[in-house]
Amino acid sequence: MPIAMLMIVLLLGVPAWAGAQAASQPEMFTGTAQVKNATGAVSGRLEVRLRRVTPEFDRKAVDTALKEGGYPRFLIAIRTAPEVGQLVLGGGAPFSIRYARERVDATGRRLILVTDKPVYFVGGGRAGADVTARKGFEVAVIEILIDGKGAASGSLAAAARVRPDGDGGAVLDDFAEQLITITNIARKPS
Repeated sequence: MPIAMLMIVLLLGVPAWAGAQAASQPEMFTGTAQVKNATGAVSGRLEVRLRRVTPEFDRKAVDTALKEGGYPRFLIAIRTAPEVGQLVLGGGAPFSIRYARERVDATGRRLILVTDKPVYFVGGGRAGADVTARKGFEVAVIEILIDGKGAASGSLAAAARVRPDGDGGAVLDDFAEQLITITNIARKPS
């Protein structure tokens, strides 16, 4: 199965992140998650309940685990990190967000959120799909971008793996052929 690859500076202490703590107040984001492929389209409600961004100590533990131990140690660090929020898809059971990174600059705000397990395997449930292909895609990664005027957009890798890129950043491998788009995002304090 082709894997969509997205290069992101998600981890490993890049100075632009500067450990911003603007999300010290709980907040909620709602939106519509949409995915399309050659055979059809699916959409549903998405809700992010963010209590706080990941504290510096916990963030460094996750960053170091990825940098020094790769994906296996990253998974251990993510799964043992304190819950900082929840992701809910279609009104279902919540998934724990264990990592929330924020960057605020002149253009707006960027949030990167990581769950401790995958939330959905896009294309993985179709007849004849090889369920062993799911192995190794053990987290979900959400990106929310909010511009200076408050308009927001986002994406979701519902089943992903994160690995170091060798240059201080990370590469996101998505199980699906393309990222899920998040539209109609609304933000409100919780």
